[in-house]
Amino acid sequence: MSSEDLASFRFGAIGLFLLATVGLVWGIAYVFIREGILLGATPLAFASARYVLSAGAFALLALVRREAWPTRRNVLVSVGIGGTLFIGLYGGLLYWGEQYTTGGYAAVLASTAPLLTVAVGFPLLASERLGSRGLLGMAIGFGGTALLVLPELFGSPIGSWQGPLYVLSAMGAAAVATVLLRRFGGGRQNVWQISTQFATGGLILGAAALLVPTPESLPLTTGVLAMLAVLVLVSSVIGYFAYFALHHRVGPVRANIVAYLTPLVGVGVGSGILGEAFTLWELGGVGVVLVGVTLVLWDSARRATRPTSGVSGAGPDAGSGRPVRNLR
Repeated sequence: MSSEDLASFRFGAIGLFLLATVGLVWGIAYVFIREGILLGATPLAFASARYVLSAGAFALLALVRREAWPTRRNVLVSVGIGGTLFIGLYGGLLYWGEQYTTGGYAAVLASTAPLLTVAVGFPLLASERLGSRGLLGMAIGFGGTALLVLPELFGSPIGSWQGPLYVLSAMGAAAVATVLLRRFGGGRQNVWQISTQFATGGLILGAAALLVPTPESLPLTTGVLAMLAVLVLVSSVIGYFAYFALHHRVGPVRANIVAYLTPLVGVGVGSGILGEAFTLWELGGVGVVLVGVTLVLWDSARRATRPTSGVSGAGPDAGSGRPVRNLR
C-alpha cells in the first residue's frame, strides 16, 4: 500500500474517538439484543418496542433542534424504503435470527455489511464500480462468509443454521435499503425522517408480532427494560449521531472502517464478559471477511482520491454522500 493510500485512512484524535464510540455502541447492540431475548423478550415484540421508543427519542431531538419538517416526497421515501426495508425488514430478521445464535456471532456476521452494500449497489450506482482489487476483495469476503456459516450447518456451540440465515438476510435487506435510499432519498435525511423510519418499522414489527403463530411477549422486568434503555439511548441515538459526525469529519470510506470494530466488540463483550460460546473457526472466518473488506475499502479509497467528473467520491457511501447506515 502506497503512502498516498495510507494517508487516505488517517484519522485525527476526534476521528479516532468517534470511530471507537461507534464501534462500541454498535458492537454491544448485538449482545444486548441477544440478552433481552434470553431474559424473556420475544424477538418481534422486543424489536418493535425498541424502534418505537427510538422514534420518540428522535422526534424529541428534532423538536429540541427545531428541525424543519421534511417534504412530502422525502417523508414517503423515508417511510416506504427506510421504515419498511431498513428498519422493519432488517430489524425483524436480525432480532428473529438472534433467537438462534449468540450476540457475538451476530456481530461477526454483520462485518459482511459493506460487502453486501457494494454488491447490491454495483449494478445500480456508478459510484459502486470496483476495480480488479475491489472485485478480488468481494470474492474473498464472500468466501469468508461461507466459512462463517459452515459450522452452523453441522451443529455448533454458537447456535443453529437459522441464526446465520436470518442475520445475513437482515444484512442483505439493509444493503438493499441503503442503496435505494442513496438513489432516491435526495441527500442526507434529517432527524424527523429518521424518526419516521423508526416509527414505521416499529409499527410494522408490532403488527407482525400480533400475527405470528407463537405468542409474542415483552416482560417489563428490570433486565429487559435495561436492555431496551441501552439499545434506544446508546445504540440508536448516540450511535446515529456519532456515526454521522464521523462520516462528515473523515469521509465515507474511512467511516466504514467501523466494520472492523463491531465484531471485535461483539465477541469481546459476548464471550469475555457474558460467557457466550466462541470458536477459532469463527475467528478465522471473520478474518477472511475483513481481508475482503480491506481490499474493497482500499479500492474505494484510491478512487475517492482521484478527480472525477460528476461523482463526488467513491465506495459504499459515495455519489449522494450518504453513509452506509446500520442502525443496530
